[in-house]
Amino acid sequence: MVERKKYKLRPRGRTALHLACATGQPDMVSLLVSRSCELNLYDRECRPPLIKAVQLRQEACATILLKNGANPNITDFYGRTALHYAVYNEDTSMIEKLLFYGTDIEECSKYEYQPLLLAVSRAKVNMVEFLLKKNANVNAVDFLNRSALILAVTLGEKDIVVLLLQQHNIDVFSRDAYGKTAEDYAIQTQNKVIFRLTSEHKREKTSEELPINSDPVSSQKQPALKATSEKKYSVSNIATDKKDGEKSGTVSSQKQPALKVIRHSLCLNY
Repeated sequence: MVERKKYKLRPRGRTALHLACATGQPDMVSLLVSRSCELNLYDRECRPPLIKAVQLRQEACATILLKNGANPNITDFYGRTALHYAVYNEDTSMIEKLLFYGTDIEECSKYEYQPLLLAVSRAKVNMVEFLLKKNANVNAVDFLNRSALILAVTLGEKDIVVLLLQQHNIDVFSRDAYGKTAEDYAIQTQNKVIFRLTSEHKREKTSEELPINSDPVSSQKQPALKATSEKKYSVSNIATDKKDGEKSGTVSSQKQPALKVIRHSLCLNY
């Protein structure tokens, strides 16, 4: 995490460099940089010129700043780096440059999503795939210990769930702050397709972890039996919950702690 005290906050807000970046004037940016203009000063939203350039899709200006040593890991008032804004804009070219110049793909504040989780929360399938190829941590969690898989399941994003389950190191057993797994939320939201995907992957993971010297007959029967019983139990729970909800006029899933998926709105104004 970058220490903010190292960079001075200008009381009047944006500098000439901020304005040149915001309005897309690469020649002016080059001139200011050549005159030793300080690259990492904040505006009133604690955003340095680099974040402003990336936020407003001014790649030429951002590239000049990066080549001249602008810090790509500074976070703004909301705990977002330039990478967050590039992900939000689905700007793969800008993401490539930020990573090339040393952007931390996991950087964020305590209460902000990491870039991968931001992509999941915004249902940006292409961005999720792109970040995973760039070695983003598939098991990263937010401040409520929710993984990318848990977020995708709660949002009902089947394509993202499939993509995440294809990662060999995905942790399907991860639990959030409420003690629930992705499979638990698939049951709670009554999403049969996602429940089948998560339960099958969980069963495969369990089978892979069986002891090598165990009885081959029993080891083959037990996982299948366990998976069948788990499936019956889960499906019956869904039916029972639905039936009980119809009788009482309430949904049984409301008894469980509600998972609040926070969707941050990114400020894109000048």
